[in-house]
Amino acid sequence: MMPGLRGRIKAAAQKTRPETAPRECKVIEARMPLPPWMDVRGVSTAQVNRLGAKLSGWDVNRALFLDTETTGLHGAGTVAFLVGMGWVEGDEFVVRQLLMRDYPEEAHLLMVAADTLARFHVIVSFNGKSFDVPLLRDRFAMARLRHRWREFPQLDLLHPARRTWRLRLGACPLCMLEEKVLGIGREGDLPGAEVPERYFAYLKSGDLSLLDDVLRHNLQDIHTLAALLLRLAQVYDAPERQASALDVFSAGRALERCGEGELARRCFRVASVSALSQQARLELAKSYRREREYQEAAETYRGMIARGEGGPTAYISLAILLERYLGDAKGALEITQKALWRYAGDSLFARADADIIEALERRRARLRRKAALEDAGTPGGAPP
Repeated sequence: MMPGLRGRIKAAAQKTRPETAPRECKVIEARMPLPPWMDVRGVSTAQVNRLGAKLSGWDVNRALFLDTETTGLHGAGTVAFLVGMGWVEGDEFVVRQLLMRDYPEEAHLLMVAADTLARFHVIVSFNGKSFDVPLLRDRFAMARLRHRWREFPQLDLLHPARRTWRLRLGACPLCMLEEKVLGIGREGDLPGAEVPERYFAYLKSGDLSLLDDVLRHNLQDIHTLAALLLRLAQVYDAPERQASALDVFSAGRALERCGEGELARRCFRVASVSALSQQARLELAKSYRREREYQEAAETYRGMIARGEGGPTAYISLAILLERYLGDAKGALEITQKALWRYAGDSLFARADADIIEALERRRARLRRKAALEDAGTPGGAPP
């Protein structure tokens, strides 16, 4: 490409569209009293940050619940033909849907979306961080309306939902969360995968009633976002009280990652009396160690060993704690020898891998030297 042409193309891309009166999109607005199952007015900053938002402040009245319906899932030609936006207003929940009835209406749809977005501080979505928001950003750029777009802090509920329920449910699409977590049923709902086909059928026929199902689907998605946010906030207020030990354990791991160590350990202790005993006690011991509560970590590993849980890992971890942090080389040597007696024998059911056995033997030899030096009154011994 010639340098001059490249420069002209770049200059054209940077130009903003003159804000003349574009062809107007259809705007549908619906209000409803906030039902208890989606009343997010009491959700706090601390609750939101446990979900991974990392916001310095949270005001539910400045939160926009966003969901789009598009002509596809990827590609330069993908367009958001329906933008649904919901918010709390007093004791009501308002949903504004912007519908592009034909491609010339896109510029107006984006302008109205920009005016609405400007009133809010954070976007709440489900996979919006990876899909909806980047798509809208690109469409603003393609329409030469880049100056109307601004970046927002985002709370993408897909990620905390997966952390909380994937261990129990497997995949976590929004429809499954509605059914299995929220207890919401949809009758006669149009599957999301069929939305692009329905829109193209409308474009060919001009029959706007073909989009009624799409509008209902989008409206329900936005209502579900509010319900899901409330449910997640409730889960992390009392994670140890969840009905499923799988959910309790999952919440504990999520809380540990966001720095809520004490709350995480409460979850692990509850999950440790279930079928998840081994996994929960391993996580509990790791959490104690991160908090430098070494004696509690050691007692947790001892309990696992007594129950036959944790395999060689429990023995090795306990030996490291005893030697490095509790100053008990003889105790570390005793645990290492017990590990070898258990896992280096002839039993096919308890024999560890050769690499683990070799590492245990090296540790035993070094601890023997260290213990002998300590008995002789000479500090020493190489670190593990």
